[in-house]
Amino acid sequence: MKSSDESHIRKTGVYHITYSREHEVGCLYFWGCNLHCRLCLLKKEAFDCHLPETRLRIYETEYKSELPTHFLTLQELLSILAPLPLRQIVLMGAEPVCDPLLRRILDSLKKAKGCSFVLLTNGKKFPPLPMLEEVIFSIKAITPALHRDYTGVDNKVILKNFARIARSGTVSLHTETVFIPDYIDGDEVLRIADFIASVDIAIPFRIDAYLPIPGLPWRTPKVGEITELAEKAKRILPNTTCLYGNEGKTALAYEIERIF
Repeated sequence: MKSSDESHIRKTGVYHITYSREHEVGCLYFWGCNLHCRLCLLKKEAFDCHLPETRLRIYETEYKSELPTHFLTLQELLSILAPLPLRQIVLMGAEPVCDPLLRRILDSLKKAKGCSFVLLTNGKKFPPLPMLEEVIFSIKAITPALHRDYTGVDNKVILKNFARIARSGTVSLHTETVFIPDYIDGDEVLRIADFIASVDIAIPFRIDAYLPIPGLPWRTPKVGEITELAEKAKRILPNTTCLYGNEGKTALAYEIERIF
């Protein structure tokens, strides 16, 4: 029989950590996912794309980063974070909920740091809501055939989980989607907005600009395209914003550094 302490020496899915000293916010990047998205950003850049060394190269058409090779044990993760003041930890990557050690990570960090947790998720697997303060839910598409083409899976459970989280009232819920001209186009983004509004019109919604993946035909939207789309979405969801990057010309809200 395995002892309960063995989870400290088992590898987690965490392969990358960044940190904002100004805001005392850490980001944990998890590898492994339960979707198979054709246009996943991790196929272009596996590491935080807001770092000084990654921020501009993500706009290079043929650029692809190295894949992660080193994954942390829980003990290593706790040791790396121990000296850092942490008000909040953001769980992101591919899909953090796929990590079998996620609950143990959250429990250990809550006891060690007393911080709040924000989860970025695709929603296919229901997250541990009692351990979280905020969920950012990525909705890829509403049209079933389009969602299957994009991710390789059906979206029925995902949309049910979104409504279930919203109606739980236990976490702050935000949403995001990626605008991909001629694929996840403006009409599809507005369908996503309609669905979110049918659950709760007050839920914040962010539209992100697609960054081209080498070998795929789709382009990044122009700044005018995505801002115009955001204005249309605001008529459905008043709390709509957009993130377009503008090839690195837009200043970051705050600086981050690589911790691991």
